Amino acid sequence: MVKHCKNNRTFVVDNSKHQKLNNILTIALISPYSGNRFATYLNYYAENLLKKGKKVIVISPEFHEISEYVKLKAPKFLVNFTALPLDEKIFTNNNPNYFEVLGRWGSVSSRIKIGEKKLNAEVDFVFFSPIDPFIRSAVHLFILNTVFKYKWSGIYINPKPYRLKQLKLNVDPKFLEPDYLFRSQNCVGVCVLDRFITEPLKSRVYKKVIVFPEISNVSIQNKDSIYSKQIKNMAKNRVVVGLLGVEQNEGITALIRLIKKVDTDKYFFVFAGKLDFSTMDEKQRNEVENFMNDHAPNILFILQPLNDEEINQIYKEIDISYLYFYNYVSSNHLLTKAAYYQKPVLANKDFCVGDTVKKFKIGLSVNGKMEESVSALEFLRLERLDFDVFDKESFTDYYALQSELFLDNALEQIMFF
Repeated sequence: MVKHCKNNRTFVVDNSKHQKLNNILTIALISPYSGNRFATYLNYYAENLLKKGKKVIVISPEFHEISEYVKLKAPKFLVNFTALPLDEKIFTNNNPNYFEVLGRWGSVSSRIKIGEKKLNAEVDFVFFSPIDPFIRSAVHLFILNTVFKYKWSGIYINPKPYRLKQLKLNVDPKFLEPDYLFRSQNCVGVCVLDRFITEPLKSRVYKKVIVFPEISNVSIQNKDSIYSKQIKNMAKNRVVVGLLGVEQNEGITALIRLIKKVDTDKYFFVFAGKLDFSTMDEKQRNEVENFMNDHAPNILFILQPLNDEEINQIYKEIDISYLYFYNYVSSNHLLTKAAYYQKPVLANKDFCVGDTVKKFKIGLSVNGKMEESVSALEFLRLERLDFDVFDKESFTDYYALQSELFLDNALEQIMFF
């Protein structure tokens, strides 16, 4: 047992409990959400760990789909793998009370025990992807440590309090603060997709903070899809601007207003994804409905859930990726697809996506003023093929950081404790 002091804060490190990666034999991977993005994370995590010789328990609403992926990608390791369902309904409340949060931890713990029996192994480490819905309430550390006794970490996917600078730095997280449970003796570190908040986070939790890649499936199995053919036939020689992710209400309404200010002969716009009017307020809903009922012929709506293959087919055909979501502070997996297909991005200037676009020079970011947005879109239309402006290596460099190689390194870092 060793005590360290820094800035009048005392930290206890129990060296007797430190493990090396090779001593971690069984890992539970937890995702409370369904959807392409979260299933993709667990697909790649499970494949990577199985090929390292680990036993893996996946607990997710998408457990069947992930099992099929493992059968395809790691068939020799199925004896070390099992997958169990998790009820997504218990995670829908974004403002859960004390008992709801404890119920979430307890539900996962009971699922892990079932997985342990199936694999005849004890779990050494639990990884949440994401961790956010498990830390959203006032739960005391000693209670959490009693309810959930496994070593754990997870991806802090929506670090909004850090992005909005709502937390005092260089102090311990306090009870009721959103990062308080990271102080748990069983939490070995925190993982993030937003590389720009690592230092502020370290200054509070005083544990290792690991940047994980925003890994995304970018493969295309078929030559052309019905959507790619539609875009080719309808766009003709116009520049194609694609908004994939219309479920982000800020994105669709901002693009609708932008469309009304630009030349319809120069641009063709694609709106793709599942549109849920129930998440909109009355003003947004009326704006979107009026636009859909009376729009110019340079618009294509693909308003339904899309799998990765369909999204990638659309990305192949667009010229500009529209990722302006003015209230969205987190990383976005569509940036990985944009980089892979080398499509310049138009994003909001603030937060993770805007900072990424600026740092890696893979597009332009704007502050939301209409004149600036119109000018930026016109610049991208004219200069997108000018490699002095958008060097292909910029896209390649960013995509490389989201690769399986960097995932391998990140997993090893978080499991070295």
